[in-house]
Amino acid sequence: MEPIAHIRTDLPQKFGIPRNSFLAPHLQGRIVFEPAYASAAAVSGLECFSHLWLIWQFENGVSGGAAADAAADASAAERVAAPAKWSKTVRPPRLGGSERVGVFATRSPFRPNGLGLTCVRLDHVELTDAGPVIHVLGADLRDRTPIYDIKPYIPFADCHPDATGGWIDENPWHELAVDFPEGPRSRVPAEKVEGLIEVLRQDPRRAGSKHEPERVYHLAYAGLDVSFTVDGDDLHVIGVDDGLGR
Repeated sequence: MEPIAHIRTDLPQKFGIPRNSFLAPHLQGRIVFEPAYASAAAVSGLECFSHLWLIWQFENGVSGGAAADAAADASAAERVAAPAKWSKTVRPPRLGGSERVGVFATRSPFRPNGLGLTCVRLDHVELTDAGPVIHVLGADLRDRTPIYDIKPYIPFADCHPDATGGWIDENPWHELAVDFPEGPRSRVPAEKVEGLIEVLRQDPRRAGSKHEPERVYHLAYAGLDVSFTVDGDDLHVIGVDDGLGR
């Protein structure tokens, strides 16, 4: 297989990426086709659907850091196909990163084939001189992730109202309260604010992180360096700088 496209998102590193799609429904993404597949005819009729399935490739890379570190993380040496090895059991964030379950009972990237499956909302299809660009919302993919296939979401076949979520239903996800003062908020483009708040609300930190209310974390988002602290269930944004830390 070879990628047919790459997605452009506001999250260049693994740190901060939602653990499932639609946890950040306003997070914006653009699917840009490779030249061989950049055909308006190939996406004809796609705009009639509200949601899409994306099949994509997990990649290794630096898990966190400020926006100034994102360039190094995007190097070819770092962005190799993941995983380097797979694990029979993994520790899902939903279980606090402490309990193990079988890898095939999770969506962990540490699996035999590093393939991801995501449902996204189709915003619109843009036809450009270089080919179509598909604008989506709610993607849990980092910037430049390779896309192997795109399929329409078909409600009568894909929606199962009686489905159960196994151990996930028994462990509901807990979100943080986000304090985002007007000062730093004003440095984020208006159309990017909601997506950022949704990402922060999911708690970007590693599952089971220690309680360190004085520690300052950095999230690379839309070319910005967002710094914040977490005290219990409260996340406080303390600064927003450009990617060079200004």
